[in-house]
Amino acid sequence: MENSELFELLETATNACDSFIKSEIALNDGDVESSQKFSKNGQTLVKALIKDTFVEIAEDFDIAEGGVNDYDYPNVLELIKALNEISMFVASLMSSNNDQMTMPIYKRKILKANNTVKEIFISLYEN
Repeated sequence: MENSELFELLETATNACDSFIKSEIALNDGDVESSQKFSKNGQTLVKALIKDTFVEIAEDFDIAEGGVNDYDYPNVLELIKALNEISMFVASLMSSNNDQMTMPIYKRKILKANNTVKEIFISLYEN
């Protein structure tokens, strides 16, 4: 697996998370126009993850791992949480120094977080 794909996953998930957080803050401040702008940017980034990066990562990891992480119900905060988990697990994987004991654990966690993001996103924005 190439680190460039992990960097792409980390960067895009982090940027999407940031956009959705800014959207929620703007909404709480009553700035609907900015909220919509940030939300649209986050949606664009997550769509790119789902259509491209998640597929590449799943193929590279070559792990038959399904399922999603538990969450109450689909909402933007759960999406932010799942995007943040991707970032945490990718950073952990990258810092594991190819430790053969921990790498499979982090890979499964990344795939599960990816599946969670996809499920929540589809429920929120594509139904």
